[in-house]
Amino acid sequence: MRLTAFTAAVIQALPAVHSFGVHRNSAFSSFRLYQQPEWSDFDDFVGDETANLSSFFASRPPDNSACSTRQFSLGADLILSDFVGNMGFEEVTDWEYYYQDDDQSNRKVVQPNPFDKSKPKRTRTSSGSVVRIFRAEFVGQLGGILRAQGLDQRCIIKEFSGNLALELAQKETESLGRVQSLLLAKDKAYQQGEWTKIASARSVQLRQDNANVATLLQELKQYPFVGMLGEVNLAELDDEWDPNEFYRALGVKPPSPDAIWLVYEYAGLSTIQAYAKPAVIKRSKLPPSRGFFGNVIEPPALPPFAERADFVVKGIIKGAIEAVAQLHEAGLVHRSIGRTSIYLSSTTQDKTEAVSVFNTRRQILRVKVADLGFSGLYKDSTQSEEFCARARTFGLSFRKGDNNVATANFSIAEDMHALGFVILALLLNSLAELPNPNFQMPNTDEDTLQRLLGEIFEKDMDQFREYVEAEDIWTDLVQLLDENDRAGWKVLETLMLAREKASKNKDTQQLFSIRGLLNSPFFA
Repeated sequence: MRLTAFTAAVIQALPAVHSFGVHRNSAFSSFRLYQQPEWSDFDDFVGDETANLSSFFASRPPDNSACSTRQFSLGADLILSDFVGNMGFEEVTDWEYYYQDDDQSNRKVVQPNPFDKSKPKRTRTSSGSVVRIFRAEFVGQLGGILRAQGLDQRCIIKEFSGNLALELAQKETESLGRVQSLLLAKDKAYQQGEWTKIASARSVQLRQDNANVATLLQELKQYPFVGMLGEVNLAELDDEWDPNEFYRALGVKPPSPDAIWLVYEYAGLSTIQAYAKPAVIKRSKLPPSRGFFGNVIEPPALPPFAERADFVVKGIIKGAIEAVAQLHEAGLVHRSIGRTSIYLSSTTQDKTEAVSVFNTRRQILRVKVADLGFSGLYKDSTQSEEFCARARTFGLSFRKGDNNVATANFSIAEDMHALGFVILALLLNSLAELPNPNFQMPNTDEDTLQRLLGEIFEKDMDQFREYVEAEDIWTDLVQLLDENDRAGWKVLETLMLAREKASKNKDTQQLFSIRGLLNSPFFA
């Protein structure tokens, strides 16, 4: 017998600069997370009792929002303000080890020693930077229309360059075009594709297309995803780029000839990754303010734990679940949910106001999911060999091209699993009650949490709860999660065990719905 490793690689996000990035579902291990819970407090299913999804997808329209058609002119429609940062990804490989006979006729999966560094359960390979992020502002006639309607003139531009980045741009455009097409169903011109025709003739129907852009931005304010407005027409500037001038203005080189610049609504730059830090540490890092005579004024005291917990649970977590639910209801799976793919924006002009360490007003918070470069339709999931390999580790046998309720549910379950780890990290960090800013708290990165839950505690939620309870900094958090018959722990368990549940219910004819979690008393 010999010890052999078997692996499947998946893409996961790496924020290269300024915490930008996307995360793709980590998977390929049958030894992950908790045992199947025996309780069922929430409505976990939605949809009619049919395994045929063709009618479900047929009811979802293509891009009628014209985001894949509209082209803005740099200078006439918008100007660049500053360079924000880069975005990359990393390849995450989860390893499964097994003993195998010399003739390879018998194979037995085993768990390596979790403390043996020579047999890692997970490894990462970084891609480096593949996407650049710029902040821009609408000007000219479009800027005037937005200003007159009280809309934000700022926007974000993502530059995609290189074969892989261009594939991400195509996926993101397709997915956002699809989900945005559900926004304005009441608009007859929108339904009939008139917006696309107007955007295609933007040069001669400028005023009407600008009005459509304003209408789209108005609608996007209330929806939980970062919307796309169009593309910058770089072809008209091929002969006008001055590399030196561009570098002097923004500190980076101009775009390459094959680049695509996609334009998005401005939702700020704050993500769960930035928010998920202990409040004591965030308060200590605030720039000092001074009084009239130059004396240093201490920042205000932090809001009480109960108020901060209410903001995190009923604001951020509930908003994140709602955002993912809307994507799923549009027939899409994100496939790359992570701490940097969920933005925390504000209804005010200052998009950082909602995530201030002193803010507890849920009314001004807007949670928006972003970075759909790895997203796609349920029905396309089995086109990926990696998806089928991950499903096999949960006892599901999918073939390439399969399209049924079981494949859709496992796709949804992967999103739920990934979101569960984001929420767990948010709770452990933002609601940790540190005695002082220099206190060394336990690691809460994703790999550590995966290792704790999947390997150290062998998917036993009660053991993990005891681990959290043993730390004084999480005493208040444990009490919060224990309320209403441990409703908070059950929400986490439902998310993290979604893949196991998809396997156990592989014969159901109903689609999973993450929205059922919103009925939990945890959010009451």
